[in-house]
Amino acid sequence: MRRSLPAPARTLALLGLPVLLAGQAVPPMAAPAPQRIEVTVQPPDMVFRFAPRVVIPGMPRVGLALSGGGARGLAHIGVLQRLEEVGFPLDSITGTSAGSLVGALYACGFSGREIEDLFRRLDLTRAFLEPLLRNPGETLGEQEDRESTFMSMERKNGQTTLAQGLRSGLEVQRTLQGLLARGAYFSGGDFDRLQRPLRILATNLETGQGRVFGQGDLVEAVRASMAVPGGFRPVVIEGQQYVDGALVENLPVTTAREAFHPDVIIAVDISSPLEQRPATNIFSVASRSLDLVVERRQWESRAAADFLIRPDIRDAPFLEYGSLAPRLVLQGREAFDARLEELATFLRGKSGGQEILAADRVVFESPVPVGEVLEGTLSATLKAAASGFRVLDVQILLQQILVHGLAREAWATVDADRVLTIHLRPYPVVKELTVEAPAAWLPLAQQAMEGPVKPGEPFNPQIFGSQMSQLVYRLLMGGSPLVDVRGSGFDPDTGCLKVILREPLISRVEVWTVPGPAVDESHLRRLLGDLERRPFRPTDLQRHIALAEHRLHLAELHYLTRPDGQGGTILTFIPVPQQQDRLDLSLGYESTLGGQLGLTYHALNLGFKGSELELSAARNRLQQQATVALRAPLFSPGAGLELSGNYWQQRLEMPLGWPAPQLPLSGVEARISASDLVLRTYFRFSSLGTGKVTLDLGRRNVAFKEDGLRLTQVQDAVYLSAEWDNLDRHTLPREGLLLRARGGTGEVKAGELPGGAFQQTYFRARGLHTFREFLGADLDLEWGQGRRLPLDRWWVLGGPSFVIGSRAAGYQVPNFGAVRFGLPFRFYGGLGLTVEVVPRFDVAWMAQHADTLFHADTGFQVQGTGLLLRTTLLSKFYVELSYGFLKLRTPQGTRPATGSFDVLVGTQPFDLWKRR
Repeated sequence: MRRSLPAPARTLALLGLPVLLAGQAVPPMAAPAPQRIEVTVQPPDMVFRFAPRVVIPGMPRVGLALSGGGARGLAHIGVLQRLEEVGFPLDSITGTSAGSLVGALYACGFSGREIEDLFRRLDLTRAFLEPLLRNPGETLGEQEDRESTFMSMERKNGQTTLAQGLRSGLEVQRTLQGLLARGAYFSGGDFDRLQRPLRILATNLETGQGRVFGQGDLVEAVRASMAVPGGFRPVVIEGQQYVDGALVENLPVTTAREAFHPDVIIAVDISSPLEQRPATNIFSVASRSLDLVVERRQWESRAAADFLIRPDIRDAPFLEYGSLAPRLVLQGREAFDARLEELATFLRGKSGGQEILAADRVVFESPVPVGEVLEGTLSATLKAAASGFRVLDVQILLQQILVHGLAREAWATVDADRVLTIHLRPYPVVKELTVEAPAAWLPLAQQAMEGPVKPGEPFNPQIFGSQMSQLVYRLLMGGSPLVDVRGSGFDPDTGCLKVILREPLISRVEVWTVPGPAVDESHLRRLLGDLERRPFRPTDLQRHIALAEHRLHLAELHYLTRPDGQGGTILTFIPVPQQQDRLDLSLGYESTLGGQLGLTYHALNLGFKGSELELSAARNRLQQQATVALRAPLFSPGAGLELSGNYWQQRLEMPLGWPAPQLPLSGVEARISASDLVLRTYFRFSSLGTGKVTLDLGRRNVAFKEDGLRLTQVQDAVYLSAEWDNLDRHTLPREGLLLRARGGTGEVKAGELPGGAFQQTYFRARGLHTFREFLGADLDLEWGQGRRLPLDRWWVLGGPSFVIGSRAAGYQVPNFGAVRFGLPFRFYGGLGLTVEVVPRFDVAWMAQHADTLFHADTGFQVQGTGLLLRTTLLSKFYVELSYGFLKLRTPQGTRPATGSFDVLVGTQPFDLWKRR
């Protein structure tokens, strides 16, 4: 009985058969034609694959090799999209660097379209390279200090080495842990159990050999393969250091062949063409040499590939994953389409099923009627080959019918009358749709199925699988990566279509130990919170991990997830202690203060667990200081004691605004030097530990030197200070609130100078709000008050951080108040670079006595109006350029406005010498 296909099948056949049935001039083989032609259907596993996979017997096993090339790797996404759409077979994936990232995402079940959407949403340039994000567990000032390092020297196993990269790679680790969590969990660490078997290539930095990862921690393997030397620190796996696999084979053709032994390797090369340019300095010589080594190996890999696709990518920055994503994906698609027919011919030639069938016409046998137009078109196409048609073409037709869900079963037979019959058995209609899901997911699941899946229409596994994939993707992007949809599917006997969503809860938390200082496991568990009997949430967990890393002095806190075999999840933490010794270098330049140099030495666990020793020294043209501090936890790592000794010196270039007994002359070219001995106790508060309360008990010996006259004082003081903020970034923040307060009292011992009691109070509140991605508002209020303050405790003010247009260290005053308002215009320049242009209006008041601060006849008023430009370079250097007009009003009258230009470049985006 002749029947017609439904409308979707007619469209598919009309569009696809001219390509699928091309090239039929192959002479018939002597072997008798098969009587039955079939393909193999692999049902969906509802883990990584949500639609059936159809395998054609005799088709070559195809391996895909994806090269490195930084953000240019987004072109891989376009190639994967077209492979999916055309339906070419793909049996394995091997990736290097950027290719490992895209390949791992695809192997974890993301479709090509979903990977493209992921890059549009996340902008992995910022996720990977953003150097400014706040870390839980430390105050704003502490993080600024810690992030001020230009270069570090570390001691490991008795050897001293330079820090090997600009970035630690923790941002990459944390981003990948959320994206690849599902693949890592359901594969159990076996990369062969992913949607497609996967291999990742990295370079062992100690042996110089490549290592092909096929099992273990998927996130670590991808991160190691992407660890560009000099850009990221090496990734330590099993005690060995690993970096970018491009040093061994950037286009991993040989690696793919040795790992999977495929019949065909399709290589996608997105690397930059080797430019012909001269080397002009030692750095360009080193860079050029590395390019030549990689390119020579690349030539060999291209020659070894069975089929090469090379997108024509120009002017794509190496690390720009954000704004160029649409263009790079399109270039990948275009490169594939440019060689589509050639690839189809090549794969056809490598396939079996080349026999010519003894048939000269085709009919369809199906319970569903076949339209006359479709039947006539198919018959005409097949009759065009006088010698018949090939088995392979029929198998491809069957594959396409099944892949697109147009039939539940499809096979072909050839009878003695030379008639090729295509047998189709359609899916039954959907009679009922049921959804089982947690209450929070139920509306989303119902919405996903209501449109495409309609009761009363035939079931289509391709449409259903596509909706399930999108549903899993949406839940993953919402922070629930371990959603389990196994059990979902269609029952043809009852017509019931079930959607089942479950989320495994954490059943057990483990802590594995590694060589090095012991970790306080009980406190680690308290910092991580109560995780058992809760769902796995990577985003929330990462904040607690960052807190634990800071509190327990950990270099990293890895975690792994795996099924417990009973429907739950085992969460395993692997703490990696910090190195015991580190020497940090900080650099800077400011228009008034000149060049700045700082050195800081850190040592951990000296004599007892949790102790920390810090030695630091720094100087510029007007200031110098040196500090030694010993810290130890008190009751818990969130509280502690600190004993510190500090020496500092300030040279004055400007005359004092008010008389001070310590400097009886004008104060110009005078020096103030002091040594402090401080006993400090502190504790942190807020859920993420960004709040801190500190109590200081201190003694100061201070000397005032002016024109050969030297006077000394001894002071005892007690100070209570507090700080809290929720700023989103420690430099160039966009949103949040900062609060700081400090108050104290002390006594000056009578001696060469008169004695007496003094009090000091300080408060600052800064709020930022973002109206649009490119526009925000910044309001900063600051106030400092003193009563009978000795000169060494006056506030040292000036520079754009005080009033725009003023000179750094230009004022030394006992009382002040300031209001600063700016409208930051932000421009994202790529490569994680943000530029802010801020129109600023600042007003400050200064006076000898607090109760006359706002009196025009006794105080000073400073008004600044100007423009400030600031950004970061190489993730470490802060650059600030400002020009402002300054108007100064004194009791004697208002001085003419003056304009000044200020430059600040340094590894610290703040005034290093600010003691307020």
